[in-house]
Amino acid sequence: MSAGPSTRLTTTTPLTLTALIFMVGCASAPPEQATLSTHTPPVIRSVVDGVFTNRQAARGQRSFERICEACHRTREFRGSAFQQEWAGRPLGDLLQLLVSTMPPNDPGFLELSEYRDIVSYMLRQNGYPAGETELPADASILMNIRFNLRGGM
Repeated sequence: MSAGPSTRLTTTTPLTLTALIFMVGCASAPPEQATLSTHTPPVIRSVVDGVFTNRQAARGQRSFERICEACHRTREFRGSAFQQEWAGRPLGDLLQLLVSTMPPNDPGFLELSEYRDIVSYMLRQNGYPAGETELPADASILMNIRFNLRGGM
C-alpha cells in the first residue's frame, strides 16, 4: 500500500462529509413559502355608531359637574363649532387632550375611566347616540373611532 491514497482519503474525507451534510440539509429543508398576512386592518368606526352607553355618559355628567364646571361650561363642548373642530379626528385625540391638560392645575388627576366618562358625556351633549357598549379603555380602538358631523352640521 502506498501512502498517497490513504493521505488523500483522510484529507478529503472531512471536506466531503461537510459538503454531503450541507447538501442533505438543503435538500431536506422545507421550501420557503410566501406567508400571507393574516393581519386584519382596523375597523374604523364613527361616533354615530353608538360607542358609549347612557350610563357612562351619566357618570361623565356627574364628573363634569363636580370637576370641570369650576372652569368650563357644557356649551363649550357641544354644537357645530365643537363638532367642526373635531370632525374626522380620532376620539382618542380628544381623550388624550383631556388627560394631558385637565384639570389645568393637575393634568391626569382623574382616573382614565372618568376621562372616558366625560368624553361620553360630551358625545351625548352633541346628540350622538348611545349604544350597548361603553367607550373602551383600549387606546388603539379609540384612535379608530372618528368624529363625524351630526345631522349635516
